[in-house]
Order: sequence, then structure tokens, then C-alpha cells
Amino acid sequence: MIPTITQEQKDTLNEQGFFVLENVFSTEDMERLGSVIQDFQRRHQEQLELDKAANLAADGSNISRANEITFTSHLAEHSDAIREFCTRPEFVAITTDLLGPDIDLYWNQSVFKAPEGEKEFPWHQDDGYTAVDPSPYLTLWIALNDATAENGCISAMPGSHKNGLVEHTPSPIGLVCHSSDDPDQGVLVPVKAGSIAVFWSLTFHKSGVNRSKGMRKAFIAQYAHAGLRKVEDGELIPDLIAVARNGQPALLVAAA
Repeated sequence: MIPTITQEQKDTLNEQGFFVLENVFSTEDMERLGSVIQDFQRRHQEQLELDKAANLAADGSNISRANEITFTSHLAEHSDAIREFCTRPEFVAITTDLLGPDIDLYWNQSVFKAPEGEKEFPWHQDDGYTAVDPSPYLTLWIALNDATAENGCISAMPGSHKNGLVEHTPSPIGLVCHSSDDPDQGVLVPVKAGSIAVFWSLTFHKSGVNRSKGMRKAFIAQYAHAGLRKVEDGELIPDLIAVARNGQPALLVAAA
């Protein structure tokens, strides 16, 4: 379904820093994407073991674990199926409506949270990991299965994006911009499978503990204005996947 974003949703994004776009993808779409990711993880891990034995360099994709959470990044750059998913018309429609006509895929990763865990992922801003210009960019947090309070859905801090980029401190699990002991813990943002939590890269957010007996699966795709640069050195971020040009799918523009 090609989503239509209402003015009310745009106002909510600009005032609160986030909203949920319901039922963008089917359950079958999410199951297929989840299977592709898991197959990629398995093959990538096998290849890493072979490369390690042969003393070869890594290909740039990355699987990392923070306690009970598995992150797999740069999926679209190494999987044709995931690249195709990230450039679907649904994303062209969402990103051009909220950001403008020329869009690149900046970052993408899966986040699988194991069952019966003990750790939450701390409060942070996505910009806290790498400051970029222009900012903010758009984070689309896509639920592959239902994300609930029980299995570790995200929480967001309404209006926090208006503070700009704040200081982050390192922790064993990730960067932190707001204490989990602070009385203000924002609001829970449950997301049904196939729906998307849409938020700015400056919005404070965290994810809770997965206390359920099943895996919580999400895929995060971050989209930015074409020509994104690192604030640190002003250099263009290279090799980004073009998603839209002049408000149209980039593949169609390139083929014209």
C-alpha cells in the first residue's frame, strides 16, 4: 500500500518528533524480509568464519551483539532483495513527502531482540552516533513482528528533537543521552507488524526489555537528503543508495 501522510501526522512529527504509520506492509512482506535477513546473517557468519581462517578482510557488512540484541548493518548494500525493499515505492512516497525530492538511503540495519532478556537499549539520538548535515534525517523503524511493551518496543520522548543534538556518554551497550533513572521515561510506541514508527534522527528514543518468549524483530531504514555530509570534516558520505530524484524513484530517473 502506498501510504498517504496526513497533515495531522506531519504536525505530530514536527511537534512530538514521531508518529506511527499503520499497516504499510503485509504480514507476508514482513515474514519474507525477516527470512531474508536471517538467511543473510547465517551466510555472513559462515563467510566470516571462512575469511577468518583464510585471513581475509571483511566485506563491510557487520553483525554485532549487545547483550541480548543482535544488530546486522549494511544489509541493503550486500543483499539485492533488501536493497529492493529499501527502494520500494512506499519509501519513496514517505521520504519525499517528509524530506524533499532527492533522497538517499543513509543507513539500514536489523535489530533482533532475544526473548526473556534483562537489558533495555538506552536513550539516544541517532545523530548522536554520527553528526551529519543536513539534520535531522528520517528514521523508519519497521516492525517485522508485533513490537509490544512486553517484547521491547521503542519509547520516544515527545518534543525532544527540538533540543538539537545533545551530549551522549558511552555505556557498555551504546551511547546514552538521557538516564533510565530519570522520572520522565517518555511514552511507549507499540508498532504492529508491517507498521512503521516514523521519527526524526534527533528524537530521543530507547527500546525496552524483551520479557516475552519470542524474538522481537525490527528493520531500521534511515533516509536523508541527497548530498549528506559528516559534520566532523564536511566530507560527503560516500556510496549511499539513491532512492528518489526529483520526487521520483531513482531507478526510473536513471533509466529515463
